[in-house]
Amino acid sequence: MAEPAAPPTGLTVEDCVGAGFRSYGRYLRRSRAGVTFRVYFSADTRHQAVLLEARRGRRGTLLWIDGRRAPTPVALDGAVKTASLAHWLEHRFTTRTLGDGEDPARALSMWAWMGEAGRIAARGRDGWTQTYPDLPAGMTSADYRELGFEFSDERCAFNYLDETGKSTIRLVFSPDLRHQALLLQGPNWIGALLWVDGEPVPVPCDPDMGPLCEQFAEWLDDRFVHTEIGGLWDHPRYDPTKINLLGNVRGLLIWDASKRLRRVELPLPTEAWRSPILLASGDSWRIYPDGEAYQQDHPDRVLPIPR
Repeated sequence: MAEPAAPPTGLTVEDCVGAGFRSYGRYLRRSRAGVTFRVYFSADTRHQAVLLEARRGRRGTLLWIDGRRAPTPVALDGAVKTASLAHWLEHRFTTRTLGDGEDPARALSMWAWMGEAGRIAARGRDGWTQTYPDLPAGMTSADYRELGFEFSDERCAFNYLDETGKSTIRLVFSPDLRHQALLLQGPNWIGALLWVDGEPVPVPCDPDMGPLCEQFAEWLDDRFVHTEIGGLWDHPRYDPTKINLLGNVRGLLIWDASKRLRRVELPLPTEAWRSPILLASGDSWRIYPDGEAYQQDHPDRVLPIPR
């Protein structure tokens, strides 16, 4: 069946009432021939969302924002989260005033991405080898807050990827808030996949246990972000008695957000990097194997900072 035409833009509450819509608190509704339309307005009435719900076996659930089709979030079984979407539109969309240039559909795009990513991650072993959809561009901290991300401070946030709570997303903004690293950990993975500014960063993976990248990242400055990588089970200093899925010897994965280049630093056979610390000092990087070495200012490695 052909998709219905997009609703007109620039609607007002009066237009909807004149077309037979009835007010239900923060939205207007009309049902006909098994199809229900709901219209939501932003707090300043500059933006509108139209939600279409049809009987099973027909069009399903469709959404338009300002006359443009908007993505819809899905559950692990692929079904549209209609009730959650309607709740979000009623309690988030209708209460938010958007500034000039803000896209009211951007947060929804991220929500839809989380649904699709959650379905891929839930495949178990195949979850970390699959191609994930492109991340929405230009996401802001306000967009993430709209989706229920919990911020521990201005730059770091956390959320569950799906309704089971078995997959997680961690988000870290750069100090200037212009760049962002996103780490996704699926169910029964020992590590996480990494995206920076929407671009997937290759991380080492074990064919049986998943990504070998730690689920936390840290920005060294507004250009470089780094995270620990494990899986160094053949390293001479590896201790199998230490209970740590990624191992007690770690390396560093460093991503240049400006030049979009990856760099990996691994400990030499004589070096035991338990919790490596990367710091900039002048024109050099200093890698300390752990906090104690940092306190004593005894770096294992000094490297020139890439230009």
